[in-house]
Amino acid sequence: GFVDPNDMHSRMPKEYKENEVGTKALSFDSIIAARVRRRAEQGRDRIICQRCHSLKNYNRIDHSWKEDIASDPRLLKFLHYKANILIVVVCDIFDIPGSLIPHLGDFISNRHPVILVANKTDLLPRDYHEERLMMWIKRFSKGLDLNIKSIHLISALKNLGTRKLAADITERRRAGQDVYMVGRANVGKSELINALLRISMGGSAHKVLASHIPGTTMGLYGIPMRRFVKALVPVDGAPAQDRQANLYDTPGIFSNKSIISYLTNSELKMTVCQKRVKPLSFILGLGRSVMLGGLGRLDLVEGPSRVFVTIFSNIRPHFTRIDRADELTKSLEAGKETILKPPVGDADRLKQFPHQKLAMEHEFEGLHKRHATLDVVFAGVGWIAITGLFDRAKIKIYSPFGTGVGVRPPMMPFEYKLISPHTSTTRKTP
Repeated sequence: GFVDPNDMHSRMPKEYKENEVGTKALSFDSIIAARVRRRAEQGRDRIICQRCHSLKNYNRIDHSWKEDIASDPRLLKFLHYKANILIVVVCDIFDIPGSLIPHLGDFISNRHPVILVANKTDLLPRDYHEERLMMWIKRFSKGLDLNIKSIHLISALKNLGTRKLAADITERRRAGQDVYMVGRANVGKSELINALLRISMGGSAHKVLASHIPGTTMGLYGIPMRRFVKALVPVDGAPAQDRQANLYDTPGIFSNKSIISYLTNSELKMTVCQKRVKPLSFILGLGRSVMLGGLGRLDLVEGPSRVFVTIFSNIRPHFTRIDRADELTKSLEAGKETILKPPVGDADRLKQFPHQKLAMEHEFEGLHKRHATLDVVFAGVGWIAITGLFDRAKIKIYSPFGTGVGVRPPMMPFEYKLISPHTSTTRKTP
């Protein structure tokens, strides 16, 4: 921008203000060079690779994101042999159980103390009940083979709950103890580290790269614990034992069962939820189907004349008859463009997209006419909550290759309360 020559003296570094003559003799380029050096010394300007530059500035990569991904949890086996460490297991609250690594205790050892962090609460409806959600996660975590000491609900991106988590880490961590962030790809481990740096003194200059694209973190790297003064280390400085202690960000382990593993970069952007979800409630009649693009399908094949479904997903749902859903699926397999998106692209891309297969059949009883009874989960895509009072219903669930699908007790059973009292087959509530 424009620089006033008369004002240059007041903004010059003090090393250049020795005398009037010396100051006037300085060139503008030398002043800028000195400023750049100071910024580099403070960590604000860093040389980064082309891949990181694309992720940082354009939130994309020039090749398939799957080339950078790790899917073998045995990569974490080295933690089994570590001593004196604290592990923070991060999961995505919007993708449970898909964002949890099965049998994680076999790889990291269940002797290590673990803090379980459910991230991305900023994606949930604004009026969610925190205590009820915490109780749901506690019941769910009992099936995990981990030495869980505490559980936290946070949003690393919005700095919600991160100070309470930082205080818990500080309390449980012993002097000289390393901290490891562990979890699936794209659950927000790197963003959580940035959140801890933001509440540290001068830590924002050392933030790590974070993106919604899975596999952003490609290798294990550590940040000295002294960078977390005020967040994890006392303001008066780290104890002597902490001079070699670090907080480590581990590569995210991607699930081969996740439905989003079949998506391209552009389809991934359409699917992954990046802002607060608005649950939509609908009537699903007997013999009808609800489709989440080409990524998921739920058919009501037996049971009551209708049930109520609430959609928690970034993908616009499509309701139709079961026979019409079969026709759309066959058209997609033949490479014809349909209303089902994702996938997107030309005929070759549509033909290459994995065909939907029957993932599971499930029979259940409707327990309440106003509270959800069951969640049908599509890993990485979202879930459908089913509400109604009936003796028996049978559903069929489809997904690409018939994978990444499950059922669970309802995580948010009361979102159905927003539905309109009117009856029709159209959308009820925004």
